[in-house]
Amino acid sequence: DAAGGGPAASTPTLRDAAVVMTGELDGMTRDEAMDKLKAAGAKVMSGVSGKTTFLIVGSHLDDGRDVEQTSKYRKYLELKAKGGKCPEVLREPELLAMLGASGPMKSAALLNDVTASAPPSVVARTYSTAVEVTESWVNRHTPTKLDDLLGNASSVKKLSTWLRDWDDVVLRGRKKVAPFRPGGGMPENLNARAALISGPPGIGKTTAARLVAKSLGWEDILEFNASDARSKKIISSLAEGLADNRTLAFGGSSSSSSLGRSATPQLSKRAVIIMDEVDGMGAGDRGGNAALIQMIKKTKNPIICICNDHGSQKVRSLAFSCYDVRFSRPTKSTIAQRAAQVAASEGLGIEPNALEALAESCGNDVRHVLNQLQVMAKIPQYQASHVGYMDMKERLHEIAKDSSIMLNPFEACRHLLTSSVVQKMSMRDKFDHFFIDLNLMHLMVQENYLNSVSKKPIDDQFLETCARSAECIALGDIVNDRIRGSQEWSLLPDMGLLGAIYPASLTNGFVSFPEFPKFLGNFSKMGRATRLCAELQAHLRLSSAVQTKTMVSSGYAERLYRNLMKPLQEDDVAGAAAVLDAYGLQLEHLAEHLNELMQHATQMDEFKLVDPKVKAAMTREMNSGGHAVKVVLPASKKRRVAVPEGDDIGDEAEKDAPAKEGEEGDDAEGAKGTGDDDSIVGGLVRRAKAKAKRAASSSTAASKPAKREPEKARGKAAGKSEPAAKRARKG
Repeated sequence: DAAGGGPAASTPTLRDAAVVMTGELDGMTRDEAMDKLKAAGAKVMSGVSGKTTFLIVGSHLDDGRDVEQTSKYRKYLELKAKGGKCPEVLREPELLAMLGASGPMKSAALLNDVTASAPPSVVARTYSTAVEVTESWVNRHTPTKLDDLLGNASSVKKLSTWLRDWDDVVLRGRKKVAPFRPGGGMPENLNARAALISGPPGIGKTTAARLVAKSLGWEDILEFNASDARSKKIISSLAEGLADNRTLAFGGSSSSSSLGRSATPQLSKRAVIIMDEVDGMGAGDRGGNAALIQMIKKTKNPIICICNDHGSQKVRSLAFSCYDVRFSRPTKSTIAQRAAQVAASEGLGIEPNALEALAESCGNDVRHVLNQLQVMAKIPQYQASHVGYMDMKERLHEIAKDSSIMLNPFEACRHLLTSSVVQKMSMRDKFDHFFIDLNLMHLMVQENYLNSVSKKPIDDQFLETCARSAECIALGDIVNDRIRGSQEWSLLPDMGLLGAIYPASLTNGFVSFPEFPKFLGNFSKMGRATRLCAELQAHLRLSSAVQTKTMVSSGYAERLYRNLMKPLQEDDVAGAAAVLDAYGLQLEHLAEHLNELMQHATQMDEFKLVDPKVKAAMTREMNSGGHAVKVVLPASKKRRVAVPEGDDIGDEAEKDAPAKEGEEGDDAEGAKGTGDDDSIVGGLVRRAKAKAKRAASSSTAASKPAKREPEKARGKAAGKSEPAAKRARKG
């Protein structure tokens, strides 16, 4: 029986087995174990179910917990208790025995033995012309019907329904009612004249728009993308021409009319306008976005706009006029299945696990995957044999997108604070993670480095390590202040090492999703509190010597708040108004400035507890006109405007324009009279009056010719009437 192979046939193998991993192994890292499993033909899954073949259990977890406390192991126990089908548990020695080696599987011969059991059906491709040889696989295998599209079935259905009902909604006025959203929010714009398709590049947004239009009988499809000029003038001319018109066909010839056929004009051709890459309108397309919105409001043809980022500032105003259709990236397994069909039709054999690794490294970009497969098909070593998983791993460093560019700050912080990931990273990789966002990464590490080790046992060595990390973060802040203050940007790598990389190397464990730094919110509150203190001190400087920096810490603000709140709590409106007048304050300084400053100092909001009738009486009292404002601050917008000192354009204009002596004297007196105001606002009033004078002088000069002609006419009339008056006196 043994020679016949009976027992060997019942031995489980990893080929086509669904495998789930939990915990960390001692002899290899988690990624190395997953690479071995995929090279052996196994399918590595993320969750345990009844279809799972093996559950590989490690010896420990990154956060210090027992491996049997994980959700995957608890799910296994639940399936086992029910008596149904459950996976087989494999420990590290059993896994190594099934793999047949303890190190990474790099042997091409072993890989060919693994893949020889189920070779894919590959058809040798022959090309008749040179054009077919050089033709891109993306164009050759472009979907020709809606069933060929990858994923986004619900989004394609939404677009198809909108375009199908476009004539009824827009031309015939049969409006549709948007369904109720359980979670609330803005309802869908079902009656829009245009649709906005958004999603990552390379997932088939433009192809889906074309196929939907063709499937519904729209014959003419006009497409404009970033290579076309889309300025305001061009889009306006497009709106005046195509978007407002429809092609008409009459009933036919006179003979057909004699047969009783109607000569009523009917719509013969359908046109759909596709505006691709609307978020890529640059400086050369100035005004094109606004013109596109105006064209949508009065178009007689459907318009489909396509963009990559729905939240971009360039398309935010456009989104209000469009029906929102969002596309997402297909899963790597879906891309791998379609890529296997394309590769087999082109004569290239490749493993499913290798295709999934390629799709993951390309960011689930279908277009990028097909381009890389076309390049690999030209390599002689892959034309002779199948492409295995380890072969693909060797080429990923050459063909994959830069992984650090595809990360966001949250993912980069999670990598730095996860033990199983940071231990495999080189110093260059750590610096690349830091420079993803050099202004945020050190704050992310400072916010989450203790959370990553919160479940580890606490001892003296653990506390000492945390203290060293905190000291490094403090030193990194000092270096950061030196960089910002003295512009010594050569210290930026030192700041990254001290503020993020070294603390993450000392204290790391596991963090599922990093928290956003609370420092930024607290820093914003501190800036607002500082501004409120500065505005209060500007009013109090006539009656107090308190400084801005010591207003809260010295207790002055709290004492002033108590003095103002005591009369209000006793319904003494006159007493509260007298205290405000004594310090030169208004009611807003109590309700906003002092009240918010007390809340920053962890005080209770007592002003909210005051009787609303007392608040109304206090407002009427302060607005009665008997409480003068001692200090007037300039408006915030004027304070932010910087007036250049050397702006002589207005002076040259005044020199060129003639002025009368009386006007110069008035200007001089006005300048003398506004000297005190200039000292208060720092020259802003002087500039504003100078602009007013230039505007007045220009208007006077424009009106002078119109005034001189009546004066001359009156002089001539007086000269003619003077001899008659003399004759009357003589008579």
